[in-house]
Amino acid sequence: MKRLILFGLDFVAFFTILFVTVSVRRLEIDGWTYFNNCKIFLFVFFLTSFVLWLFSFYDFKALRKRTISYKTLAIAWTACVLLSSSFFYFLSGYGLPLLTPKAILVAVLTLYFAYIYWVRRSYFNLNFVKVNLLLFGESKTLDELRRECKISRGFTVCEGGLVPQADTKYPYKNLDWVVFSSKLFKEHPQAWPVIVEKFIARGVYVDTDFNVYERLFRRVSRESIGDEMWLLRGIGARREDAMYNMLKRCMDFAAAVCLLPFCAVAGVFIYGMIKLIDKEEPLFTQKRTGLLGKTITLYKFRTIKSKGQESDKEQITRTGKYWRRFRLDEIPQLINVLKGDISLVGPRPIWTSEFEFLNQHIPNHAVRSVVKPGITGWAQLNFKAPITYVNFRHKTPEAFEPNAFDGAFTRFSYDVWYIQNRSFLLDLEIIIKTGIRMFIKDSHVA
Repeated sequence: MKRLILFGLDFVAFFTILFVTVSVRRLEIDGWTYFNNCKIFLFVFFLTSFVLWLFSFYDFKALRKRTISYKTLAIAWTACVLLSSSFFYFLSGYGLPLLTPKAILVAVLTLYFAYIYWVRRSYFNLNFVKVNLLLFGESKTLDELRRECKISRGFTVCEGGLVPQADTKYPYKNLDWVVFSSKLFKEHPQAWPVIVEKFIARGVYVDTDFNVYERLFRRVSRESIGDEMWLLRGIGARREDAMYNMLKRCMDFAAAVCLLPFCAVAGVFIYGMIKLIDKEEPLFTQKRTGLLGKTITLYKFRTIKSKGQESDKEQITRTGKYWRRFRLDEIPQLINVLKGDISLVGPRPIWTSEFEFLNQHIPNHAVRSVVKPGITGWAQLNFKAPITYVNFRHKTPEAFEPNAFDGAFTRFSYDVWYIQNRSFLLDLEIIIKTGIRMFIKDSHVA
């Protein structure tokens, strides 16, 4: 709903800017010509909105954390100007009366992007966009919620106490969510009648900490990972969509076939550079965990020295940092996509030995293998890859730091969210944003 309101404000602002710009230039045009150009600029607005969505200007999580940079804004503006100019000049070939696109288009987009920057920078300070939460109970997930809400500054958190009381008056005005600990009803069954009377009967949205955390942050909480019943409801109760699986396989195969001719040219160049400069064997294989825990052979261009291939202290080759920066070392994995070993989108396949090791230290970690792994995934868009845990298997449990597995837990939390919510549109969003991320540094990735 909030995205729709923001989109509506952007629509009004865009055409207000168009009207003001035309008025300032005092163009002598008739009303019919102006109306026709408004229809043309309507396409420009939707094109610009699509670009802004791709660059996370409608991502409330990013906006709350002030992650909109000048560089991102400049790239988005340039893309809009180039695409819109191409569209205008295409129409001019048909003799349509246009409002001198060079001047008007650039002026409108410049002023509109100035508005976008101001509104997005001001977003988290506006009271009407804050989410108001009332929390009850005690849990690690509620602690995570409090911490994340404090960082994001887009939330107002009120503490309701351990258990709701029948004789207590609660702040119903502007209350968006009442959040309870998932263990509250088990520990305090007498709380249910009070919740019904105080909140449900009044139409207030009530949910558990696990579900609210997942909806707000698009990942699952660390505590919920260890709750088998919650995982069963979220993953086991999901009906497999045959149409989705068919579309995804068709998309994987078609994309791999279309990309192979272009990637083959780049692949030959990369192969030669690695051979010439790094003095290493350019192609190598790795044993990774695939669908349902099966071992697959993954193909990659070499970016680390041979001796550091399974080390948590990897030695990057001279050219390796460039291939990794633009994900070019993943090109040979198109062969794996054609073979059906992996998909374009899915949890990243990890080392077989690492997978077995993490299964022993992270509850229900094997769940990530219930879907086919992918070249890119939801975790890769939102979280930088953690260290490699291959060498950890040689250590005793007493040698582990208290937060040794934090990175693996966070990656797994995003993987579980993807498994629960996977769809064709989500896969398409991940592919598009991965393409953008190849050219823009992952500045907002935690």
